[in-house]
Amino acid sequence: MTEVLSENGFFVYAGARKPEDLARLDAMENVQSVRLDVTIQSDIDAAVALIGAEGRGLYGLINNAGVAVMGPLIELSEEDMDFQLDVNLFGPYRVTKAFADLLIESKGRIMTVSSIAGILSGPFSGPYSMSKHGVEAYTDALAAELDRFDVAVAAVEPGNYRSQIVASMVRRMEASGYSAEGSRYGSMLDLIRGPLDRSQYNEPDDVAMAALDFLSSDSPKRRYMVVPNQFEAEITIRQAIQEMVELNEGHPFSYGRDELIRMLDEALAEAQPSTSQSTQAPPSGLHQAALEGNLEAIRQQIEAGANLNEREPSGGSSPLITAATFGQTEVAKALIEAGADVDHRNNDGSTALLTAALFCRTEIVEALLDAGADKSIRNNSGSTALDVVTVPFDAIKGIYDYLGAVLGPYGLELDYERIRMTRPLIAEMLQ
Repeated sequence: MTEVLSENGFFVYAGARKPEDLARLDAMENVQSVRLDVTIQSDIDAAVALIGAEGRGLYGLINNAGVAVMGPLIELSEEDMDFQLDVNLFGPYRVTKAFADLLIESKGRIMTVSSIAGILSGPFSGPYSMSKHGVEAYTDALAAELDRFDVAVAAVEPGNYRSQIVASMVRRMEASGYSAEGSRYGSMLDLIRGPLDRSQYNEPDDVAMAALDFLSSDSPKRRYMVVPNQFEAEITIRQAIQEMVELNEGHPFSYGRDELIRMLDEALAEAQPSTSQSTQAPPSGLHQAALEGNLEAIRQQIEAGANLNEREPSGGSSPLITAATFGQTEVAKALIEAGADVDHRNNDGSTALLTAALFCRTEIVEALLDAGADKSIRNNSGSTALDVVTVPFDAIKGIYDYLGAVLGPYGLELDYERIRMTRPLIAEMLQ
């Protein structure tokens, strides 16, 4: 954000805590670093005094500090919850309150970095989602209160992008002596997939461009959802719709379908057009067909010479892994027969065999083994396909809960009883 804004005509006061980060920011043109920890009021007050003394005024504030805490809500310490909310929710509250006079004077703009986790929630990400749901409420209330002063307020809701938030979380857990001993859920560290620097994801350039649009547009939006792929957009919008349906369900004042569609049409009529032409490619035909189990579409794509091992942008899965995930047996067999790489690995190191074993897709496991799939490949957590079906079910139930929450809106159905009963059979096939 600092790079994009400073290169587009803004003088940026950029907050940071570490000396090396402050020095790196000061090396940029049109940038002045400010020592700022959003949990320390004296830091905030000093930043206000510094910027006030500079005489430029202040047109925009972007609340960007954020941390993540991971753990089951019934076991999480109050100290961890305080840390989560202190940075992500009370941080924007403190900083915005401190700079309010300068922003009202300039009829300026305030953006807070939320997340699609401010709409979505799932197992073990409860603390983070609670903080971001709070940011969503904070944004709406603040916007209503500052409207009389012509100060615009917005939230940006990024999906998965490259950052250090997971690495920082793991460092904090290790420094505090984290242990899963006595937990009903097992180790949270075992659930972390992919590299800690999230290098499997895109750089957050689109998020910075949303900040630029908010600060420079004649008609800034209230919300800027910025996601790297169609999948993350769909699960987020579906969740918002699901909450609407649940709010409307089974009470004397609920609305019928026609009334709900009329309300949606009215809201869409008031919505702003896209601020820029989308550059996000549509879902791959193979991936979409694999997800839906559309065998005819798969065969047409194969005949047209489609890349059978094309990586899905968010998780790096091949169409074969997608078919294994959603249990599309005939699609998986067609892809194998057409020469798809049976040992392709996604971002967390899983192959189609590991995936099919995890979800107990018996026929797909058999087809992959017949095609020579490598049983010895380990995912990034060090597990083979055999490991995932021989570890006690209760030890990995949290993984199923998480995947069910994330992929359920996309059509994944998990029958835990079937999985429990089938795991021994899959283990025997993998011996």
